[in-house]
Amino acid sequence: MTEVSTLSAKAGPVTGSRRQVLYWCMYDWANSAYGAVVLSFVFAPYFLSRVADDPVHGQAKWGFAISISAICVAILSPMLGALADQSGRRRTWLAVCSLVAIVATGAMWWVRPEPSSLTLALVLLAVSNAGFELGYVFYNALLTDVAPDEKRGRVSGMGWAAGYFGGLASLALVYVLLVIPDPPLLGLDPAQAEPSRLSSPVSALWFLVFGAPLVLFGPKERPSPESAATIVRKGLADIWQTIRKLPKTPSIAWLLLAHMFFADGVNSIFIFGPLVAKGAFGFSDTQMLFFGVSIYVAAGTGAFVFGWIDDWIGAKPVVMVSIVALAAVSLSIAFLDTQRAFWIASCILGVFFGPVQASGRSLMSRLAPPDMVTKYFGLYALAGRATGPLGSALVGWVTLATQDQKAGIAVVAVSFVLGFLFMLPVHEPRKQKA
Repeated sequence: MTEVSTLSAKAGPVTGSRRQVLYWCMYDWANSAYGAVVLSFVFAPYFLSRVADDPVHGQAKWGFAISISAICVAILSPMLGALADQSGRRRTWLAVCSLVAIVATGAMWWVRPEPSSLTLALVLLAVSNAGFELGYVFYNALLTDVAPDEKRGRVSGMGWAAGYFGGLASLALVYVLLVIPDPPLLGLDPAQAEPSRLSSPVSALWFLVFGAPLVLFGPKERPSPESAATIVRKGLADIWQTIRKLPKTPSIAWLLLAHMFFADGVNSIFIFGPLVAKGAFGFSDTQMLFFGVSIYVAAGTGAFVFGWIDDWIGAKPVVMVSIVALAAVSLSIAFLDTQRAFWIASCILGVFFGPVQASGRSLMSRLAPPDMVTKYFGLYALAGRATGPLGSALVGWVTLATQDQKAGIAVVAVSFVLGFLFMLPVHEPRKQKA
């Protein structure tokens, strides 16, 4: 029996509904405030310009903090995925990871515009990003509970689209209420950067409010009657057994290997792109707003449209085309000299951000056996972060070595090339008919 038919035969029932799809998409709407406001367009530029010594060293230290976070995610994600499968409590673990991210994000209010706050900023960044990324292990696994096989491409795309538009909405809210008003609203002190600092607690509140429905009312959990010690022991044993069985499912193994590199490329561009816009191209606060709006509109539209194309022609072709486009455009950034050229290149990147992530997720959900889906998404998260420490550190090192932020971000094209090569052997299973 072939790998495809074996996995298809294990397909289980889907317990979701339209309401569950809505809750699932709302979570991506919720947590994207962290990516948009903290990692990209408000707190990161504030850190670069008001907390760090200078943009070059600030970008390097930001990258090293993300690397530390990625190491934690790489270590914990497969373990937590296996434990969630054994205990049957995906939503519980999703809640724990989300709360870690929310609390650490809210605490960024205490990062003052002075060098003494540098360490606090980097620690909170590493902790919040670890919780944010680990939450995706359980969120991605819930896709199999809310969407049948033949609709996972479009539902996955809808989730990424909701995330990008949620990031856009939260970013617009923060800019309109906190960044743009002069004098600031609520009596905030601009000398102490209070408008920029308050953006993090606002993002944390956004995450909490819109993420709650999935955590509280999502797909029904299947708690295990076994003791916690037994669950932990079985979960740890399952990790090793799952890794040993990867040669029997070569498509999953190749997808995990490819995901190591193309996910690292996407994450690096998202993290460092706004820093390049601010430090290398001198974008003003107002320009950063419209820059972020244009990228999120492009990304949300791309994720939604390509989600339907995924269900039409398959996930693998969507991933491959997206990787090629991302590699070519990211490499070109090193040669751009004007704000307009960088802006256009970034919007083109945005169009393919969503499809490569959404279709990679839907492909894994189709390849993984239903009773092991969280475990495999734990490995998927591990793969997505396995090269994260190296990728973020590499951007930091290249930036320091060349004293050029553009060169630092252009190096991520190598990740996309490797991701493309490792995707070639992946064999996508035939979709089940409705």
